[in-house]
Amino acid sequence: MSNPLVQRIKQYTKQTIVYGLCILLIGAVSGLVYQSYSEARDLTRFPPPGTLIEIDGRLMHIHCQGVGSPTVVVEQGAGSMSAAWTEIHAEVAQVTRVCAYDRAGLGYSEPIDRPLRAEEVATTLAQLLEARGIDDDLVLVGWSAGGLYVREFFQRNKQRVTGMVLVESSHEQQAIRMPEDPPVSDMFVQMMKVMGPIGLLRLSGLIEGQTSGLALTEETEQRLIALYNQSHSLASILNENVGLQLDMKSETPPIHLGNLPLTVISRGRPIVEYEGMPENVTLESMQELRRKWYELQSELLDLSTNSRHIIASKSGHSVHADEPRLLIDSIVDMVNQLRD
Repeated sequence: MSNPLVQRIKQYTKQTIVYGLCILLIGAVSGLVYQSYSEARDLTRFPPPGTLIEIDGRLMHIHCQGVGSPTVVVEQGAGSMSAAWTEIHAEVAQVTRVCAYDRAGLGYSEPIDRPLRAEEVATTLAQLLEARGIDDDLVLVGWSAGGLYVREFFQRNKQRVTGMVLVESSHEQQAIRMPEDPPVSDMFVQMMKVMGPIGLLRLSGLIEGQTSGLALTEETEQRLIALYNQSHSLASILNENVGLQLDMKSETPPIHLGNLPLTVISRGRPIVEYEGMPENVTLESMQELRRKWYELQSELLDLSTNSRHIIASKSGHSVHADEPRLLIDSIVDMVNQLRD
């Protein structure tokens, strides 16, 4: 005969597990409802400023403003979206037409559940511009990973591109010639995919912490917070980074651009020691990283026989946030150069 105490412990354990699962289920359902309601509210407050166009069964967002030619097309960095450069686009639009768009799963574009490679990014952009009726000459502006993507676009559409501005651009061999970032664990990826849809990311305030201190208007900051708090945003960012790491391990260097007018903008803010610096990071190691980065930037500058190099002396990687006027003027100068 079984011990009555053991039986009671087993029964209590089963009940505890059942109750725990019920609580988790109720919490998950509540989180889904909360997240769904919050997303709908956010999109009502901040509707897409541009046009949603179906490309390969997926809605993609593109926002064109201003008039004139050539048309400036902006390709954002990994995990970034068109809304991050709202004020810069508005300034450039006073001189010519500027089109900014969101890659899959970012901003207002619908997601895909797989890594994005440069070839697909370039193909999708070409389809999107055609569907939007943009058929004139193009000036491509690529920040960070966007620089790699616009070079891929140029390779496939050379006849359309008349100028290029690379802003702290990634390099096709960057991941094999510079120290890699620590790999993101599969457990973290899965956790992030769960947190968004059930509202935990929104409740954590993590996104608000990332936008505070940036040179953004209140409306732009709130729009970015709303968009990054969408259920699929973090998973899309993680997927995009997987594809980017593969694109930056190319066995061949970047393609030559011929005599294409090219402006390369690189960070120039002095490197200084700071309080709370990690133990494995020294001033010397940061200076060595800067040296390697400038080496890659110099190679990008040499991709064209008609290039110029601008050092953004007050900027880190985010030139658009640190020196927006320098960036705007560089893009406008390129447009005016092509019109002369």
